Formats: sequence, structure tokens, C-alpha cells
Amino acid sequence: MTVLSDHDLKSLLLRKELIVHPILSLDQIKGTKIDLRLGNILYVIKHFERPFFDPRDKETDVEYGERRYITFDRHGVILQPNDFAIAPLFERVRFPNNLIGRLDGRSSLGRLGIIVHVTAGGIDPGFSGELTCELSNLGKVPVAFYPLMRVASLTVESISSDSDKPYDLRADSKYGEELGTSLSKDAEFRYGILDEVEKNL
Repeated sequence: MTVLSDHDLKSLLLRKELIVHPILSLDQIKGTKIDLRLGNILYVIKHFERPFFDPRDKETDVEYGERRYITFDRHGVILQPNDFAIAPLFERVRFPNNLIGRLDGRSSLGRLGIIVHVTAGGIDPGFSGELTCELSNLGKVPVAFYPLMRVASLTVESISSDSDKPYDLRADSKYGEELGTSLSKDAEFRYGILDEVEKNL
């Protein structure tokens, strides 16, 4: 596997062989990474009122998170120590069958104890849709989050040949082409943030 440089990433994006959209500034693409921004929703996981959550129970619609809209005002949304939140990223992606991606946190947030993903750091060949962060505050300091804040970086690697079973052709794929962030594939919602971009950039 080969990690793609910023030169290669820009070429693929221009040819639309790889889609990361919308990129608001070319400064997001540097070295071997594309910086990705937060959308305007955090879905903060709350204390569970039942004895336990059973992932085998398909009949019960369990609401275990609190949706918080992030605004451009002074405080944004605060993630307290030990909080865990599901958060959509602003950009949507489409990967061809010969590339994979890796989502990483940014060091500036990592030094505060913010973890960007727990398990969902890999992007399969053929994936198309919205990327979702799993934000954890493992530190001791409450941290504010704002729309369009750079919270993650994307590294893209080429694989030896096209995948025989890319994500978009697998029967068990659950999160491709989704229109909004999912909490374990239950509650979906779209977010509109572009109207605020022009007023705040």
C-alpha cells in the first residue's frame, strides 16, 4: 500500500476519481492529509436509564443520545470530561475501489484528551457517504466545539488492485450513501450548514 501525497490527492480530486466535498480551502490538503471539519450536530450519549443495552433486540427503539445543534455563537457545544458523542463531519466522501482511507484525530485536540474515533477509523474501497466521528473527552478539561472546526484528518492509501467486494456492493454494508449520521443505524437526520458558511468565514 502507498500513502498518497498532497499532490496526488489534489490530482485525484480534480479528476473526481476521489470525492471529498465540499473542501472550503486548499489549505485543508497538505503533506499526506486532508483536514476535515465538524458539521453542526453532536449527538451526545446520555446515561442509560435501562439496566443494559442489548444489540440483539431489534424490536425496541432505544433513544440513548441527546441531539445538540452546534451554532456559531460564543460557546458552541461543550464536551465535558468523560462525555462521548457521535458527530457527522461537514464533508462527504466517495472512494473508488482501489483506495482506502484512515480517519485520525488532530494533535491539538489529542493533547486535550479528545479522541476522534473509537472503532470507525477505516474507510473501505467503494464507500460513499458521510463520515462520522466518535468523539470522547478522556481529558480533564471541558472542550468547546463549533461548526466547521477542523477535528479530524483523512489519509488515503492505494491498494494493490481493485477490491472484489467494495463497500457499495456488499450485502452487509450499513452506512454507505446515508443522508445523515446514524446512531448504530437507527436515527437519521440531515444538517444544513452551508447557509451559515458565507456569514461566518
